[in-house]
This record gives sequence, C-alpha cells and structure tokens, in this order.
Amino acid sequence: MSPESLPSPRPCSMSDALAVLGDSYSLPLLRELFYGFHRFSDLATLTGAPRTLLTGRLRKLEDAGVIVRRQYSEHPPRHEYHLTEAGADLIPIILTLKEWGERHTGDGVAKAVFRHSCGAELHPQTTCNQCHREIRPGDFEVTGGTHPPVLHA
Repeated sequence: MSPESLPSPRPCSMSDALAVLGDSYSLPLLRELFYGFHRFSDLATLTGAPRTLLTGRLRKLEDAGVIVRRQYSEHPPRHEYHLTEAGADLIPIILTLKEWGERHTGDGVAKAVFRHSCGAELHPQTTCNQCHREIRPGDFEVTGGTHPPVLHA
C-alpha cells in the first residue's frame, strides 16, 4: 500500500466539539449550570472537581464561548458563570446523554426527572426537522460537506 493511499485522520466537527467538551468535568459543569447553579463553590461541590481543575475547565469553556463569567462581588472579587447562546445550544446534547445513560448504564433508575412546559415528562429524541420522524441508523446518508466519507465497495 502506498503512503498516499493510507487513511488519514478525517477533519470532523464532532472531534472539534469533543476537544472543548470531552473531558470528565466539562459536561457535569454544564449540567449544573443548566440546573441553575452559577457560583464556583457550588460547581466545585456538585461536580466533585478539584478547585484547580475546575478553574481550568471554566476558563476553557469561557475561551470557547460556551459560558461567560460575571462578577457579582467586588470585595472580595467573586464571579458567577452563565451559559452563552452556544452553551444553551448544548441542552439537547446534555438531555440526550442523560437519557442514554439511564437506558444503557448503571441501574436504569432516573437520577433526575424532567417535566416539559407542556406538562409531559421529558424524554428527548432526535428527529428530522422536515418530517419529524425519529432518526435511526440507516435513515440518512452523507451528501456533502468539506470531508464526507468515501465508502469503498
């Protein structure tokens, strides 16, 4: 096999997202922000993250535009952390990961139950924005982009 024909890593938006979110504390941090906890001490307690590690994760999420830091006290200086629009766009991912975790890991018992504003218990799913059917394996194909997969027969 020639070096030119060997596969090389594919540029991928999922890989880019995981570079920002793919460590063991970023998603739990975002979970707590979704739940309404914004202060450093609460985030440290609720995630179990060591304070020095938490500081780095918060900075990384802030640099990526996922959260914003807002000062709430001058003496001593204290900050809260809030989701940006990019952070709010992660809500479906967090909810879907929670749903998957309950279905396929652990004891199958819901650790938190969500109720939608319509009154129904919330169980997210990914659907086609045109026909509104749930998306399952085999229901779609890659038709474009800068690096689509090329399948060999």
